[in-house]
Amino acid sequence: MTTSSSIVSEQGPNFAGWAKKLTGAATISVGSVGLSGEFLGAFSGETSTSVGLDRLVERMARDEFDLIAVGRALLSDPWWVAKVRANDQANLKGFSPTAMAELA
Repeated sequence: MTTSSSIVSEQGPNFAGWAKKLTGAATISVGSVGLSGEFLGAFSGETSTSVGLDRLVERMARDEFDLIAVGRALLSDPWWVAKVRANDQANLKGFSPTAMAELA
């Protein structure tokens, strides 16, 4: 499977989308799932707010990629999956770099 970053591109398919389109292979996309900021910003202390999953759902409905990997959202909100299943997007939390410190 191919991995990718930044699922939030407005210009069309991301890396996973292009890989799937060109090869027909199953792909996994990753990057800022439901969050406003980029992954690398977390290492410089940037926080990210929750932005919902509508754009992700649209892209998955277009079959742009097959799976999505979720990282930072789960670090800040261990109930993220349960909230998504319950369609409780209003209570999804943003990300704070302090969540990474709790892993140490």
